[in-house]
Amino acid sequence: MNMDEHDIPEDTASDETSAGDVIALGAIPQDALMSKLEALLFVHAKPVSARRLGELVGLASVIPVKQALEALQKRYDAIGSAFSLQELAKGYTLTTRPEHDDLLKQLVREREAQKLSPATLEALAIIAYKQPIGRGELENIRGAGSDHLVRALLDRGLVKVTERDSSKPGNPALYGTTGEFLRVFGLRGISELPTEGDLAAPADSDADEDEPVIEQAEVKAPDSTDDE
Repeated sequence: MNMDEHDIPEDTASDETSAGDVIALGAIPQDALMSKLEALLFVHAKPVSARRLGELVGLASVIPVKQALEALQKRYDAIGSAFSLQELAKGYTLTTRPEHDDLLKQLVREREAQKLSPATLEALAIIAYKQPIGRGELENIRGAGSDHLVRALLDRGLVKVTERDSSKPGNPALYGTTGEFLRVFGLRGISELPTEGDLAAPADSDADEDEPVIEQAEVKAPDSTDDE
């Protein structure tokens, strides 16, 4: 007695089923499923399991999900995409390729600079306008200790030791801004720093009092009377 195709149990079906055939069983076109999975992984900071992805797109089986993810990775490889899929212990995650690490670190540094505390921004402004300046003079202007602020600015690459003050015992360091400072704040040179006149608000401003204020960290020029 011969067994026809319809008598073959599903669990003994050929493993050579293509990704498109398997995805078709889930009633979602391949491109549509790949797009949905890509969107889900893009907004999730943590790995997502294939089962959870299946639940989110309305599929009971993880097979079409895994097949779609495999097809998505092949597409990334074929077009030289900046993205790559990684399968970890807890699921799948969308990452960027290692060759873009330096570029992304640049963006992270810019965001960190924007998150500087008011005290750190104040110290940075004083250094920018009065460079080269020693830590002692910086603390005299601020009226407070500034060791931790200078260290924070050094760590972020916004200031550096530009020279030493040979006129004082121990040749203390004098600080100035860096090329990174100019790049982060969009300046071509120190000469482009805003003047006190540029920063001053007009006395007869007709601005509506209810107008929303844009929250933005500004580099303010310190009082010029502190140059002694």
